[in-house]
Amino acid sequence: MTQCPTFYLLQEAAKDLVKQAMAVFLRFGIKSVNMEDLAKELGVSKKTLYKHFQDKNELIQLGMEHHCLELEAIILEASSAEGNAIDSELRIMKHVHEVVSQMHPSILYDLQKYHPIAFSNLVKTRDEILLGAVENNIQRGQNEGVYRQEVDPVSAARFLVSISTTVREMAQDHSNIQPLAQLYWQSALYHIHAISSPEGLDYLQKKLAADLQPIP
Repeated sequence: MTQCPTFYLLQEAAKDLVKQAMAVFLRFGIKSVNMEDLAKELGVSKKTLYKHFQDKNELIQLGMEHHCLELEAIILEASSAEGNAIDSELRIMKHVHEVVSQMHPSILYDLQKYHPIAFSNLVKTRDEILLGAVENNIQRGQNEGVYRQEVDPVSAARFLVSISTTVREMAQDHSNIQPLAQLYWQSALYHIHAISSPEGLDYLQKKLAADLQPIP
């Protein structure tokens, strides 16, 4: 479980404000929204915000902690649901695709440039979560016969984390015309194809074909 002591120590009212604030930042970007704008969007006073948070930077940091906790919860839910390792991966992929699709295009740039510590902590924690989750998923899939036995789970997990970093960099490249959500989806499919056994590939194709709303 990710260690987020600062977020855990917050009062429930402050936790709710963090969640609501992140929804605003995801919709409008980070730089363009100041504390006064945020207060108006949330329907509270600036005094209320500053009662719980020292400044916008602290609020962003707490938001990143909450984001990582949500990611862990989604992974845990997906891994314990019915189906096999590929089903688990597809559930996570669809959730992340939905979240990324709703993100303002500038949010990663804003986060990295104006809140570098929060950005660095987010990347570090997210990578740690992904490494463990992907490694466990590959081991599970090998036991189920849907992933190739010769794949090394540790190496493959590191490959995927590296790919996710490349995807983020591609999304921030102004010459790129593909949205981040589409880049993410394609990279995740690439990963599953790379590690799947013939049985797993057949299963994956049937699952994708059966999806009434295919994702690009």
